[in-house]
Amino acid sequence: LANQTSSPMTTNSFNLAALAFVSGVSGILLGLAVRRKAKEIKYFNTSLRASAMVIHNDTVYLSGQVGKINQESQALDGDIQQQTRETLDKIDKLLAEAGTDKTKILSTQIWLKDIKNDFAPMNEIWNNYLLSCGDTKTVRACVESAMARPSILVEIQVVAAL
Repeated sequence: LANQTSSPMTTNSFNLAALAFVSGVSGILLGLAVRRKAKEIKYFNTSLRASAMVIHNDTVYLSGQVGKINQESQALDGDIQQQTRETLDKIDKLLAEAGTDKTKILSTQIWLKDIKNDFAPMNEIWNNYLLSCGDTKTVRACVESAMARPSILVEIQVVAAL
């Protein structure tokens, strides 16, 4: 063995293989460390089926919110603008409970019972709601949908950063 010499190619190949192995092990260990750092999932205002809010990794997820509801789970009387205002008030309170606000909204989904008649008046309230947010421009979808209760005219769901 003492008389054997290794060519530069063999040494370089070995060094590259060793480096690849060490890099692979380092990558695996780094991946495990990142997974261990993942924050817990926090649930708020839970019921049998769902939570009003979930917080995970500095992101706040709100369930679809509607305006004021009575004991029979029916929306109280009100036109689309009133129900939109009430819904946005509930969203503001939930975001505050989470430690954030509407300026951090990332995504919004809006369901309207009657998009033809209710889109413009709902959008007027929505635009006024966002006026105080500066440059906040959430991504948004708005569609027509049958609602869970006949008296509900609008439902809004948001995702926000902490």
